[in-house]
Amino acid sequence: MKILLVNDDGFDSIGIKAVADSFKREHEVTIVAPDSQMSAFSHSVTLKPNTILWRKVESDIDTYAVKGTPVDCLKLGLFNFAPNPDLVIAGINMGQNLGTDILYSGTVSIASDAACLGYRAIALSVFRKDSPVEAYYDCAEFLKNNLGLLMSYKLPKGAFININFPDCKPRGVRVAKMSSIPTFIDAYDDNNGEMNINGHRNFDMLENDTDERLCRDGYITVTPLTVDMTDYNALKTLKKEKFVL
Repeated sequence: MKILLVNDDGFDSIGIKAVADSFKREHEVTIVAPDSQMSAFSHSVTLKPNTILWRKVESDIDTYAVKGTPVDCLKLGLFNFAPNPDLVIAGINMGQNLGTDILYSGTVSIASDAACLGYRAIALSVFRKDSPVEAYYDCAEFLKNNLGLLMSYKLPKGAFININFPDCKPRGVRVAKMSSIPTFIDAYDDNNGEMNINGHRNFDMLENDTDERLCRDGYITVTPLTVDMTDYNALKTLKKEKFVL
């Protein structure tokens, strides 16, 4: 199988290395990733007149380091370095991509952009940035062990899978919905006119059946997501309204 690996932590991060090491013996693997840390760049892309620079990295895996956003890397991979992959794997991200965190996530945006373009995609993350190396390899092994199941499942166009690995020995696997309650409380400190983010987490309002609650409780969470953000209940209601020109 032809696999394109992309992330937002950089081409040399432990997360992407763990996936590459786990899949390179049985699959054709290509890495296209930022040449530096690009977390929280969400779905941003580089537009004209700016250019995207890249370089080939000496490695036993076909690897390209890109001076661009995570989605820039995906697009260069799909249309230049590794066209028509069977699977796009985003990650493994160093830190959670749960609940409303996915709105800012470069990792999830890689998978959603790939799904939007018609490719099968999976986003992978571990709960804490400072997780031991073994956690990343365990996460990669989990995907490897369940790849056949995930590849056989017929996702609708524009849908993809978001997987998060806990910061402990997993208690099990739960298929869970995305939490829509923001747990990161934004706060900014003013330092002589320079604003520095200094937020904190609050998990008090989390629902028990959501990805963020279950992963915090020690479960591997598997969440199907889609690029279609339409509120169909509101759509149905608004279609009955008479708008004024």
